Amino acid sequence: MRFKCFATTVMGLEEYAARECEELIGVEVKPDIGKIIFEANQEQLIKLNLTSRMLHKIFIMLARINVETLDDIYHCARNIEYSEFIEPDQSFAVKAERHSKDYPFTSLDIASTVGRAIIESFRESRGKRLKVNLDQPDIEFYCLLRDSEFFMGLNTTGKSLHHRFYRVYHHRAALHPTIAIGMLKIAGWNQRMSLLDPMCGGGTIPIEAGLMGLNIPVGLRRGELKILDLRFIDKKLIEKLSREIERSIESGLELSILGTDASPKSIEGAKKNAEKAGLTGKLKFLVADIFKIREWLQYTPDHIIFNPPYGIRMGIRDIKGFYKRICKSLAQASPTSTLTVIVSKPMLFSRSLAEAGYDVKQRIEVMYGRIRATIISATR
Repeated sequence: MRFKCFATTVMGLEEYAARECEELIGVEVKPDIGKIIFEANQEQLIKLNLTSRMLHKIFIMLARINVETLDDIYHCARNIEYSEFIEPDQSFAVKAERHSKDYPFTSLDIASTVGRAIIESFRESRGKRLKVNLDQPDIEFYCLLRDSEFFMGLNTTGKSLHHRFYRVYHHRAALHPTIAIGMLKIAGWNQRMSLLDPMCGGGTIPIEAGLMGLNIPVGLRRGELKILDLRFIDKKLIEKLSREIERSIESGLELSILGTDASPKSIEGAKKNAEKAGLTGKLKFLVADIFKIREWLQYTPDHIIFNPPYGIRMGIRDIKGFYKRICKSLAQASPTSTLTVIVSKPMLFSRSLAEAGYDVKQRIEVMYGRIRATIISATR
């Protein structure tokens, strides 16, 4: 059986998420705002949940229509047949998001309305009243209203995949793992290339590179995916695919990945995260100051990929001077490396790059939480 599906990702990285999905399961994918849309069978759904690095939550699409009123949403949800997805003894919850100010109702109103419609639809078809459990539901339905377009889906992932299994140390300005993967893909990095993150914090970029380089699946490692518990999903197929994915891990590969930071506490935390990720001995971490990089960098990495402080959380007052010093230091120490960064002030950073002799090759705007940020890739 094939399902219509949609999956969420970082806004701005939809094209890269679509490309990853096509590569992983071989289907045609359409990028959309903050998500991708595609069709998949059970095997492909399972594989995507176990192996995707770019996606957050993967949904079976139950509805996609244009609506004007809460009644439109109710009738849409009321007309769906739920019995193939949920059993009478199972509980459910509805989560909703509304990205529009043009409606007189809230996301909570949507969730309540859809919940009522689900109960009434199931009672009509199966003669049973479904239980609601908002904290630990067996089945989670998700509704998204953006402008007039309404999506309704069944969550096959559970907690978002961007909550990585290795995060035992939490840096106060930790980079979103999906954005880290996006930066690696935008840079064009692969396992045969050397990589330096000179402001690595808790190690997100080096660790994500290590996991990608060794083909270690982030979803399979987490062990709490909702798809593992869905009754309509073939458990033997999950076990078979899990074994195949485990066999595809390339643990014998040698990687050239170095993460540095001026903070000893951050480096200790990065090492703990790397150990939890199963990357002990595969990555190197060093306490080192980016502004003294010529004193400690003994080679020219193919890629320098990092997340400089935005000045918001880290208390940097002269962000312009800070950017200039970074670009000048890197240009002097490693002039032929490809530079990829994420910044909240792209024009300011681009000017600093130009003054240091760099040419900007790509600029991609992303939503980093509530901050509008830009990934910049540049060469000299």
